[in-house]
Amino acid sequence: MPVNLTPSAIATILSGDVNSKPLVQVLDIKLIGSAQERYRLLLSDAVSTQHAMLATQLNDRVKSGLVKKGSVVQLIDYICSLVQNRK
Repeated sequence: MPVNLTPSAIATILSGDVNSKPLVQVLDIKLIGSAQERYRLLLSDAVSTQHAMLATQLNDRVKSGLVKKGSVVQLIDYICSLVQNRK
């Protein structure tokens, strides 16, 4: 079943909008950190890509296979932070 990703959702989020609920695709998942498990996701809106950190309370979604490479997810609650001069 084809899913329409939300075009330009990443640009919208980077401009400060945190009220939309876009559909994006997970292109990659990488486990980072050794003391505390954190997952870095590479997300796509079909126009651009952006790295994102998954909240630790959602780690079980990756571990159970619910979220994996190729998954389409809806962002419901998110923030955009500046880290090392990058959003």
